Amino acid sequence: MIVRIVEDPIEEAEVIATVDRPEHGASLVFRGVVRDHHEGRAVSHIEYHCYRGMAEKELRAVAEAVAARHGISALAVVHRIGEVRVGEASLLVAASAPHRQPVFDAVLEIVDELKRRVPIWKKEYGPDGSHWVEGVRPEAGPGDAGKFPEAGCR
Repeated sequence: MIVRIVEDPIEEAEVIATVDRPEHGASLVFRGVVRDHHEGRAVSHIEYHCYRGMAEKELRAVAEAVAARHGISALAVVHRIGEVRVGEASLLVAASAPHRQPVFDAVLEIVDELKRRVPIWKKEYGPDGSHWVEGVRPEAGPGDAGKFPEAGCR
């Protein structure tokens, strides 16, 4: 199982290759990309921020629990942080298994759970400026002064 948070573009072919198995008849890849709009506003790029230690731990917990629940032995979850431009992947989830249903169920559950549980925040940028989306702007905790831009974490 591969679970990573990366700052550079996701090496998609490399990640997908890690879940290929000759005994598996089902392989599924979810590629979440930055779109050019959100809620009626134009978007040029997004900055993803996180408290890395906590985000990696929670992302791994989500991946392991979902994989166990659906019997998935070949799984990769990679989330990008930092600046991600329109059309670039911010998330890649790849899974394979002997049959299709567990793979479909697992990939959907991973995406839903990571959005709900993993402390990764996004700030959208466009012609009308920037704004935090999907939740409250993250705040730095005690001892975090200077580590996080604009009180968010990166």
